Amino acid sequence: MKTEKSILSAPSEAKEHSALVHLLGVVYPNLKFRVGMEAGQRNPLFAKRQGVTSGWSDFHFPYARKGKIGLWIELKKVDEKLFKADGITPKDNRIKNQIETGFFLACQNHEFHFAFGAQEAFKIIQNYFSEEKP
Repeated sequence: MKTEKSILSAPSEAKEHSALVHLLGVVYPNLKFRVGMEAGQRNPLFAKRQGVTSGWSDFHFPYARKGKIGLWIELKKVDEKLFKADGITPKDNRIKNQIETGFFLACQNHEFHFAFGAQEAFKIIQNYFSEEKP
């Protein structure tokens, strides 16, 4: 027997992703940004041949602002957890790689955030561009 998802469950990461892209197009129509090609489902062999590696963020905004040289956002579902029950151990290797890459980017003077949902991601972007619009 197939069960239906609750209409009260959080939207998928793909839906959050699409909502953020749409919102950015409306509010910042000239904004240049990169969306990771590894977002969503992919053929692992094809991706490996193309040089795709785990851990890179979903969004990159290559604008220098507030003393940083770019903004990176890893978008998650609103209710997604990064860590196991102990609150220390990453939930899986993908998350571990994202945390390590985020730390690397921060050490290189980029701004990096995990954002839980399109709304949180949009607030981070608005804050990043608050002093100077793109």
